[in-house]
Amino acid sequence: MDGIRRTLGDDRFAVAFAVTAVAVTLTLVAPQPAFASIADDINAWLCGVLRDTCNWIFNSQVDVLKSIGTDGVLSASFDQMLGGAGSVTMYDVVHGVWEAAILPIGCGVLSFVFTVQLIKISQKMDGNAAMPGVKEVVFLLVFYAVFLFLLQNSFDIMQAIYEVSRIAVQRVSDLFGSGSSLDLKTVSIATTDDNVAALLGMLVIALISWIVVIAAYVIALVVSWARALQIYIMAAFSPIPLSLLAEDETRQMGVGYLKNFSAVCLAGVIILVLLVCFPIVLGGLSAASAGVPVLDQVVGGLSYALQYLAMCILLIVSLVKSGSWARDIMGG
Repeated sequence: MDGIRRTLGDDRFAVAFAVTAVAVTLTLVAPQPAFASIADDINAWLCGVLRDTCNWIFNSQVDVLKSIGTDGVLSASFDQMLGGAGSVTMYDVVHGVWEAAILPIGCGVLSFVFTVQLIKISQKMDGNAAMPGVKEVVFLLVFYAVFLFLLQNSFDIMQAIYEVSRIAVQRVSDLFGSGSSLDLKTVSIATTDDNVAALLGMLVIALISWIVVIAAYVIALVVSWARALQIYIMAAFSPIPLSLLAEDETRQMGVGYLKNFSAVCLAGVIILVLLVCFPIVLGGLSAASAGVPVLDQVVGGLSYALQYLAMCILLIVSLVKSGSWARDIMGG
């Protein structure tokens, strides 16, 4: 007890105690702010992760959309549109079907038409009309020779029609490419504030649009492949509708076939135009959004994302309707 009394009564202890008390008081009065904004730091980090994720999703979608172009089916030559397995190609299959099975049928139909026309001429002939009858027979023989040549070269004629549309595809591609790059900086501009609600909404729309973009990519490939397959099938069966051109009663069927085949070939140009215009339209959306001040981060971010999603859906609908648009152009 005496030692404690001496310590408490020592002047040095009193000075040390006073200094310590003052230091503790100053610490409490002016605390260090190092850990005061930890909530803000976590919020900023979370928003940065969400923003980077959204931008990565949108940029990945751009890469997918740009990969749909003229390389492959749209610009492929007639004998390489769908490739083949080993030494046998799809072109070999349809050409073999045309030559071995369909061409004889077409020639048979043409022979039937020739026989019917010859019977009609013979019924008109009499003793006083020998020369006019001979003239009609000669014309009929020339008519038969022309149509026989048409049937025997029908596959090459269909190929020539396709090559015309292929030249159009290549020229459009030379002018504009298969689709320009997209500038999606507005996605970041609309969410510069660390607003978790806006970024979470943007992330949901980005994931939904990602599914739609994948669907658009698959549909573009399916439409292009279906067009190539339809061209092959229609070319293989061309002798039958072309033989119907020889008869007045069935001529419209042959004309309709030629219009439909030309429309299928023309659909390739329409598909390419859609793919070229899609980035341009999205760029217009970006420019329009960039010029508008973002007052509400939630509304601003979701508004652009929803417009982007709507354009992706429009691309899908347009690709599906490309064939009917081509038929409308050809008056089908």
